[in-house]
Amino acid sequence: MLNCHRNPRNLRANLDGKQILVIEDDPVIAADYHFRLRRLGATDTIEPSNQRALAYLGTHHVDAAIVDYHLGDGPCVPVIEFLTSLDIPFIVVSGDTFAMRELVTGAPVLSKLATSTEVCQALSDVLH
Repeated sequence: MLNCHRNPRNLRANLDGKQILVIEDDPVIAADYHFRLRRLGATDTIEPSNQRALAYLGTHHVDAAIVDYHLGDGPCVPVIEFLTSLDIPFIVVSGDTFAMRELVTGAPVLSKLATSTEVCQALSDVLH
């Protein structure tokens, strides 16, 4: 369970200066994450598909990722496998957490109903 009432200074300290890959195909949700991450001192890149996320990961360093499970080009399994192979911490966000029951990642899984603050807290937790 997420503890969203932690000290916001700790949250900022954990994310400040981090490069975060946001893999999200909904532009409104992606923008929400973007502004929240920026307020916490992180730099983010948004990629809306498995294909673009994998291409980005092949040429750029990231400290962690926020992964939408259902993307326009299919489930994010290829991205999760690649992140895992690189030992990059990540969290998964899904509108259908029931579909996640067969995906064993060891990563936190949040509902799309989670606020950007809750998502950032979970991301901070996997980074530290």
